[in-house]
Amino acid sequence: MTTTPELSRDQRDAAMVERYSDGETLEAIGQSFGITRERVRQIIAKVGGTNAEESRKNRIAAREAATAAAHEAFLAEYGDLARQMAKRGVTRPDAVLKLQALYPAIDVDLAEEALRESSIVFDKSQIDDIFSKEAVAAGVWYLLGAELRLAPDPAWAVVNLDLSLMSELRAALGSAEATVDDVATILGVIGAAQKHLTGNPSASITGKRYQELREELVVALGLVSRQGAFPWPPTRQTVMKRFGGWNEALEAMGVGTITQGRPKGLLKFTREDYDDAVSDFCFFASAAETNATYAAYDEWVKQEVAAGRSRPSGASVRNIYGTWTDAVRSVQE
Repeated sequence: MTTTPELSRDQRDAAMVERYSDGETLEAIGQSFGITRERVRQIIAKVGGTNAEESRKNRIAAREAATAAAHEAFLAEYGDLARQMAKRGVTRPDAVLKLQALYPAIDVDLAEEALRESSIVFDKSQIDDIFSKEAVAAGVWYLLGAELRLAPDPAWAVVNLDLSLMSELRAALGSAEATVDDVATILGVIGAAQKHLTGNPSASITGKRYQELREELVVALGLVSRQGAFPWPPTRQTVMKRFGGWNEALEAMGVGTITQGRPKGLLKFTREDYDDAVSDFCFFASAAETNATYAAYDEWVKQEVAAGRSRPSGASVRNIYGTWTDAVRSVQE
């Protein structure tokens, strides 16, 4: 877009001052008039002077105040519903869509902005829910079988595995471009692991070893979707979140639990210590106007330790709550 022909130079300069005062950038103004941002700055400085700058600041401040008030009003009316959805693992975009469906009068852009700027912790994506709980458990069975170097047992699997599980895994592995032979082998190993446990109930696998095998086999078998995300077997963190912990997952599956090491990190710190640490950090992040991220927590812990206050590590916090998002969400309930 270039200068409108009927505008005189004085009119053009006045329009620039007005648009700048209203908050528009020098770059955008320059593009619409076909001149550089530096030339726009010179014109505004000459024609508008300090009045233009002061007017700009006042208008921006007024607009920001109006936006903040609109966000506050939205959260006052819908914030509690948003928090309830967040606790159920709903993502922010999906929360907005659900609100729009039931409350058609809401401004979608306002809803997105208000929720984005709020302290409500939404899941970034529903990674944990793309697989059924049975499929998540099947990942543990498969890697347990791989750890024990069990040969596939297709005869046991075809009789004992549920068709719904087999269909789900075939679809997941098919989207990752696994061959039909790969799928048959994996289902056979799952069956072999389940059969093995009937005579060896103490057989087990640690979360650490599970994750190591997962990373090796996902790459070796190419178990990555075409979009490069959500490969099966799921991550250790996903297993822990779905079942409430690693040993809880093993118990639910009838697999021998792991007894070595600290039980979910609660030997040195109590659960109250974990809750206090996450709560204190969230308060610190809020006061500092920074995001309460996992990386920021680890930096905060270093500062706390230097000040003589012992705090659980970020890794321990994730082990206790399942995910960092769940840890932050727990102290907001």
